Amino acid sequence: MLVPYRDVREYLKELERLNLLIRVARRVNKDTEIGPLVRWQFQGLNEDQRKGWLFENVTDSRGRNFDAKVAVSIVGASRRVYAAALGVETPEEVEKKWEEAISHPIEPVVVDRSKAPVKEVLMKGDDLRKTGGVDELPVPVVNPGTDPAAYFSAPIWITRDPETGVYNAGTYRSQVKAPDRLGLHISSGHDGRVHWFKARERGEPLPGVLIVSPDPALSLCSVSKLDQSEYVISGALNGRPLELVKAETVDMLIPATAEIAIEGMIRTDILEMEGPFGEFSGHAGPADYKFIFDITAITHRRSPIFQVFISEMPPSESSMIRKFGREGPLRHELAAKVPSFHGLNIAEEGGCEEIAIISLRKPKPGEAWQALHTAAAFNRKMFKWIIAVDDDININDFFSILWAISFRVQPHRDVEIQRGKNCGLDPSSAPGEASYKERDFPDGQGGSRLLIDATLKWGFPPVALPTKDLMLHAKEMWEELGLPKLTPRSPWYGYELGFWPKEWAEAAKLAMEGRYLETGEKYRRMRTTSKYIETGQIEPTMD
Repeated sequence: MLVPYRDVREYLKELERLNLLIRVARRVNKDTEIGPLVRWQFQGLNEDQRKGWLFENVTDSRGRNFDAKVAVSIVGASRRVYAAALGVETPEEVEKKWEEAISHPIEPVVVDRSKAPVKEVLMKGDDLRKTGGVDELPVPVVNPGTDPAAYFSAPIWITRDPETGVYNAGTYRSQVKAPDRLGLHISSGHDGRVHWFKARERGEPLPGVLIVSPDPALSLCSVSKLDQSEYVISGALNGRPLELVKAETVDMLIPATAEIAIEGMIRTDILEMEGPFGEFSGHAGPADYKFIFDITAITHRRSPIFQVFISEMPPSESSMIRKFGREGPLRHELAAKVPSFHGLNIAEEGGCEEIAIISLRKPKPGEAWQALHTAAAFNRKMFKWIIAVDDDININDFFSILWAISFRVQPHRDVEIQRGKNCGLDPSSAPGEASYKERDFPDGQGGSRLLIDATLKWGFPPVALPTKDLMLHAKEMWEELGLPKLTPRSPWYGYELGFWPKEWAEAAKLAMEGRYLETGEKYRRMRTTSKYIETGQIEPTMD
């Protein structure tokens, strides 16, 4: 267990100690260089080589210099980085940490503003326009070439349910439009959007605070699908209560040790064009009419650190964050409802949004469908493809998964299509020029998801590979011969799957002893007439 982090600065020191941080001292343009530079590690390196980045000399295309650093991919660059952000030593401990946090939340504590670093600098009212407001922060053009503006790509949006007062922290893309105005996109299925509709019904704007660079646990929670407030789960993940402080211009409690807090109101009376923006699907999310955020105050630490998520084409930082953050809550639910549940992979190939593979150990009849329907009900906008497999299938290897789909599935019996799915930013839902309503919920019936039961329905013949002992012996020979290093993929040896008659096993044993002609003689005595092809009936012959 690593020490709890009070803020992102303590965390960056730990990343550096672990050799998981790249510091860049040279002058770098936030509008044209930061995004492409960090993107290369996702497009050109193996996952275990990826690290967090800290840019210490930031400029922009207007020639401005910023009294702030930019931190990129510091919580989800790799499994090791994610584990460090979560406060555990190895990626193997992540699952247990999430389970413990969900089961044992920790309530936040309120501190005085004198103990809140986020209050070191305050701008509000006319100061926002005179100083440049939000445009004075080093907000980058994340995906130069398609993005139409600088964007907050790692914003932690704090809102409260107007009815219950429960806080939510969600990550929603935010476009810089003016010193005191942002565009805001919140997809269907997110709590922040539910809060907006409730505020509109009351005829009120929705108070909100955009937080930048909180302690890493809150960043991880903000992109997860949690039934509890992110405030209590982030405290549990971090091993200490989240420190909150009163905002300046809205009636809200916000993270006291964050680097930046941008306060204001999300309008519920009018919308404004926003986008396009490079999204988790690997495609640009279209421009459309979205929410408007009018800024009333900005507070921040002196020389703040501005955090950026790398998203867009998977794999990315955001897909890694979503993977672990969404697997934890769904794994918790599957384990409670499905006795044979064994494992879960929310695949990065689907942006950790569209593909879920569930592993079951010796499921009883009906348990595969119980698992599939539990995952389908997890969130109305997640999972286009949900696949249940046996535990001999490697759920992290699509070759193994597709092998199971190919030979353990009959589509008429083992596949179910559901409608009613919100599509959000999935470009396959409708043409880009269609209205947001049609793209999000096509045909008035919603998008669709495919549930596939790729588990064994009865005993199967063995996997057609040499047995494990023979494969291990052959591997020793391979290495003695100095051949290229092997990277075994599952399955790499043969094993039984419930149907292996005694006489077949005996014949296989004879073959390894070189006595296969004995089997040939046995089979000669078992002949039947050719009518068997039509009738399936054995008719002994005199031949």
